Amino acid sequence: MFDRFDLVVIGGGIVGLAAARSLRRIRPSASIAVVEKEDDLGVHQTGHNSGVIHSGIFYAQGSLKAGLTLEGRRQLLEFCAAEGIPTPPVGKLIVAADRSEEPALEGLLERARVNGVPGVERLDQERLHEAAPGVAGTGAVRVPSTAIVDYPTVVHHLASHLEKDSITLLRTHEVTGARREEGGWTLLTSSGPVSGRFVVNCAGLRADLVARCLGVEPSVSIVPFRGDFFELEGPPRDRIRTLVYPVPDPRVPFVGVHLTPTVAGLLLAGPNAALALDREGYRPAAFDANELARLAAFPGVWALLRRYPGMAAREWLRSWSPAEFLSAIRRLWPEAGPENLGARRSGVRAQALRRDGSLVEDFVLTPGPAALHVLNAPSPAATAAFAIGDRIAEECARSGGIDF
Repeated sequence: MFDRFDLVVIGGGIVGLAAARSLRRIRPSASIAVVEKEDDLGVHQTGHNSGVIHSGIFYAQGSLKAGLTLEGRRQLLEFCAAEGIPTPPVGKLIVAADRSEEPALEGLLERARVNGVPGVERLDQERLHEAAPGVAGTGAVRVPSTAIVDYPTVVHHLASHLEKDSITLLRTHEVTGARREEGGWTLLTSSGPVSGRFVVNCAGLRADLVARCLGVEPSVSIVPFRGDFFELEGPPRDRIRTLVYPVPDPRVPFVGVHLTPTVAGLLLAGPNAALALDREGYRPAAFDANELARLAAFPGVWALLRRYPGMAAREWLRSWSPAEFLSAIRRLWPEAGPENLGARRSGVRAQALRRDGSLVEDFVLTPGPAALHVLNAPSPAATAAFAIGDRIAEECARSGGIDF
């Protein structure tokens, strides 16, 4: 028996649910479904991040990330306030390790001004140490608008709203194939076929695979990067009440190991960014033969390794060596020792990679036959999700694909 809908969203993470929310707003009478391969929602990238509501300071002027992060965080904070979900405004310090990194702080101040990030200020070394005793550095930029939240809680509140808006949530429906039909698509899933007149692909770690099922050969390929976190115990957890970031490396879209307090009262250190051999490889030894073969066959992976051999080796080593991970933490907190490393957790980032080995920095939305594909939505996509959902709905309406 077929489930038939006007609109089908593939992916039950926060971006997919936000897209369904926005689509309902512009098509109040349409039948809408979200298909999710797991038996719960927000299981992968949404449920395995550090819970930061980003400010928008790191992203290039005019990029989708810059604009959608500010709008998305505004909508997210409004949603959480209405739902009674805590969003402590802990702020963020971006710390220069030495004098050579201080010019980058001035660049961040200018980017904050251009991007419209409010309240950003420069701290000298004395004010840095007042704000975060024990943190090493010669100065910092303070970003007071950064907050934290529990994203799985957001997802479950959002799902409740979608169901009240007559949006069908089809869990345990893994998309395994698709047939183009007159008037749309029939998705072949692990729980039976689902048809839709228009499909929105928000499949995250599997977005490029789903796009190929729906007749699109993406210009980029999703490459999984595992990020490991340690819970810090003892003095760091007791003293750090704000996020503490290093000055980011402008060559890559990873911000490096940083310190993040959580709404549960923990302090996380991480993540690294190690190439994963499984799209859902949350353990260092996780391995999928099909994924390994795909990575080996994709020239972008080899080009990436040639471009950043030292970084790739270092990030991989941190997955296996707590001592190596600790060395990254000590750049921010020199007193950290092995006794401060507590429980370990991991997430996997869906990062789009070009064939020349360059990492795609911005969000990517690609149209296809009776479909729209979100082919790059890593961090800060959780922060920006509501605004990404609005952009998806706008793109769908502009294409005429949901003109009913």
